[in-house]
Amino acid sequence: MVVKRTLLALAVGMSFVLPVQAVELDQVVTQAVLSNPDVKSVMNARNAIYEEINQAKGGFYPRIDIAAGIGYEWTDTVSIDDVELKRREASFSIDQMLFDGFLTDSEVDRHSARLESSNHRLREVAEETALESSRAYLEVLKRKELLSQAKETLYNHVRVYDQIKRRTESGLGTLASNQQAEGRLALAEVNVLTAENNLLDAEATFQRVTGEVAPQVMDFPLVDQAIMPVTSDEAVKRALEKHPTILLADSDVEAARAQYESARSLLYPTLNFEVDRNWNNNIDGVRGDNEDLTAMFRLRYNLYNGGSDKARVRQTHHQINEAREIQASAKRQTLESIELSWGAYEILKRQLEYLEKHVVASTQTRDSYFKQFNIGQRSLLDLLDTENEVFSSKNAYISAKYDFVIAQYRLLSGMGEILDMLQVDVAPLASTEFSDYRTDLK
Repeated sequence: MVVKRTLLALAVGMSFVLPVQAVELDQVVTQAVLSNPDVKSVMNARNAIYEEINQAKGGFYPRIDIAAGIGYEWTDTVSIDDVELKRREASFSIDQMLFDGFLTDSEVDRHSARLESSNHRLREVAEETALESSRAYLEVLKRKELLSQAKETLYNHVRVYDQIKRRTESGLGTLASNQQAEGRLALAEVNVLTAENNLLDAEATFQRVTGEVAPQVMDFPLVDQAIMPVTSDEAVKRALEKHPTILLADSDVEAARAQYESARSLLYPTLNFEVDRNWNNNIDGVRGDNEDLTAMFRLRYNLYNGGSDKARVRQTHHQINEAREIQASAKRQTLESIELSWGAYEILKRQLEYLEKHVVASTQTRDSYFKQFNIGQRSLLDLLDTENEVFSSKNAYISAKYDFVIAQYRLLSGMGEILDMLQVDVAPLASTEFSDYRTDLK
């Protein structure tokens, strides 16, 4: 009776699914990328650099200051003896930079390169998040399929066990056969429990990565093979052109060069045009108004600063070399990642064909053995062994199928194209608008 109830429950569980709308991978990845704290952190860092550009551009514009004051003044000099007055001051000044040794230009270029670097860093983190969330999505889907496979195998073991038990009860079977079938049934039940635990782990990882609970129904994603590279050389070429890590390193080199030019500006004189207007009253013990107006070109040139400026130039030159070496290292790491991803992609693609043949062959063998077992031409052990082989072959095929999809995503990520392939709208990440932190906390 217990076996019949178990058989019925498994059959119903494998055949009946509530009509829930499937959640697709691109939806999950888009939500994960836009809500990921690491992505938001880099986005805010990028926006801060954007404002640094605006700060640097302020050097091109005039500086305008006003000042005013009123208070008490006491004066006692050789010509003025112990005078107390109510002093009043007002001033207005304009200071326009005409030449600063290209410091402002260099700073704008430096921060612009840093902004470009930060944009690529944002893309890099978004690509990593997309790959990680894709892995989590596929892992849940794989674990669900493996659980379904384990339940199917348990269903088959229950069916065999029920048949052996009836034979034993009728006197046609042996007690050893019944015990053997019961042992394999227990192992199949353990496999189901293991698969359920693995699914729970995958769902927990999915929630950590995406911030959302794993959906009940998920679609198996299909990768358009037209976008996949044909050769590893093509993959390398596309990575060198588009991978954000490489582009980030390129921008860092440009930022280091601009910093070098900024340091060299300290070796030049500066030229400013300055206008000052003052309205004073009761100044320095003299009653009455004291006004003046000046409009001056002022040249300033530091002749000696303890060698600090030249040391700064040498420092930034070393930083250019440092950025170049980091750039070379980034290219090496990216190319290594591409080669590894390409190798996995090629091997798994070839393995799938043979694994599928193994599933077909083992399934046909199992079905043949079952018929032969019913007419006494095969032993129970032969039948149970073939059932386990079918279980193992299907598990291997399912795992390889998902590993192949992940290998494709790894390859696309290695080329910096996974966001494009999944059609993730990253337009919200491009915003540099200011938001009040008090509003964000509400």
